[in-house]
Amino acid sequence: ALKVIKEYETGMLKVIAYCADKDFPVECYQIPRCFPHFDVLNQFYNQIGACKQLLKSKHFQSYLGFDDMTNEDYNLYFFDIKKGKALQQLLNETGQVLRDDQQLFKFWAKELLFAFKDITYKSTYTIKGDITLRNMYISDLGIKVYLKKIKFGELRDETIDFHLQVEAKMLNNFAKILIEMLSLDYKCGFNDYAIDDILYALDIDPELKAIIYECLHAKDKIAEKEQETYDNEINSFIHQERALKQKEDKEASSQDTEM
Repeated sequence: ALKVIKEYETGMLKVIAYCADKDFPVECYQIPRCFPHFDVLNQFYNQIGACKQLLKSKHFQSYLGFDDMTNEDYNLYFFDIKKGKALQQLLNETGQVLRDDQQLFKFWAKELLFAFKDITYKSTYTIKGDITLRNMYISDLGIKVYLKKIKFGELRDETIDFHLQVEAKMLNNFAKILIEMLSLDYKCGFNDYAIDDILYALDIDPELKAIIYECLHAKDKIAEKEQETYDNEINSFIHQERALKQKEDKEASSQDTEM
């Protein structure tokens, strides 16, 4: 039996299907065999690639495989079902925020950090946009934490500078989610100056506030480092050019003397 969850404008279908071997429900994407939307298909394959790399992480949806034989009109791609409710929705419904001394907040923050660590070190795909509280899902009375509806982009550059940029972005997103968990004043899309004011006003442990601030501005440190590297390269270039010019002037002067 199949239950259609969502129909996409491109002709894709998202349905609930059942594993033929063990008869448990799975999430199935049905993509028409004749599918002209290359960008959508490329994005979908990026999702599959990232899910494969994050298979051993408990914080992300698992890719289970595909079937191109059963249906003559569609290719079928299977994922496990991660149940739960968005934490942002839970907090909005209750009109409450978490306290930094709550064990639940500490547990969720730790699990969230592990999830960001997995993205940074286990996946080689970029992230489109930011990861926010909307992507954080809670289930089983709060003991399970998932990140869902994340859009993975192309493969990353294999350079240390690019890796540092990814790491800084994940720390920045982590800090923003913690602030959103602790404050009713935070809204997605605020600039960093507004977020700094909200963080400053929070009545939380000073050490935690300092950690959040450092994570929030990790990207600034990378930018400063890149600027410092650029300045050093420019200064080195100028020094080499001056040395070359002095050498040429000296040789020219020596030739004039001989004449």
